[in-house]
Amino acid sequence: MELQQVADRYAEAIEEVDLKVNRAGVNSRTGIAYWPGFKSLKEARAVQMIDEAWSSLHPGEMSSHRTSVSYPHVQGASCDHVVTTDDPNQDADEWGVEVKRLQFVGDNGKENGYQVGKVLSPYLKDRGVLHDAARLREHGFTRRVAVIGYSFDYDADSLQKAERRHQSTESRAVLAEVSKVVKKNGGALLTRPLIEFADAILVLRGFTTGPRAQSAFRAWRHPAGGRGVVFGWEVRRPHLEQHYDPRHPW
Repeated sequence: MELQQVADRYAEAIEEVDLKVNRAGVNSRTGIAYWPGFKSLKEARAVQMIDEAWSSLHPGEMSSHRTSVSYPHVQGASCDHVVTTDDPNQDADEWGVEVKRLQFVGDNGKENGYQVGKVLSPYLKDRGVLHDAARLREHGFTRRVAVIGYSFDYDADSLQKAERRHQSTESRAVLAEVSKVVKKNGGALLTRPLIEFADAILVLRGFTTGPRAQSAFRAWRHPAGGRGVVFGWEVRRPHLEQHYDPRHPW
């Protein structure tokens, strides 16, 4: 299976999870329950539920699938999603995927100011896309490796549609906060510019040469949900390529 189809499966699974998930968890600091819907899911649980939804929507397509799989040579680190859609008898699984959950706003609709760093930061401490790509390139243990992310987009149209779906006082309060963030941004708050920057950096640094995979989804259960995008890159591992010469790694 090619990466674009994996991204399509993620987008389809997110829509399925959004329809079914009711309890997304509780804020450990405030004790307040999160809104139902995919938007509120923490990354680890989101990956687990995406895996389950994919298996349910396409029975038998994944011959093997696991979440949070330990790296053989990196102590304390695990790969978010390991999937095989072809011959399960090969020596290694097909895809190892690191997943990035990006959120411009939190469960309460207020601004989350850490997303740019989570995608673009060159520092390993920030555990951004470059961190994951570097670890997959060096320590990936499947035949192919990729970084996949997902995020929601916000603009005047999405806010209007959310207001028609969410009429309670509580949900209107969340939407008012999202509206403030969009207004502060001076217009639409979209994932596209962020992933285009990441795309350019990954290509420049030689982490990928293939096209970015991208797929749209809709998940409206949460008032700060709505239209979203799944995006991802297959990570290049030069040392496994034919004619690789460590004296000339480019």
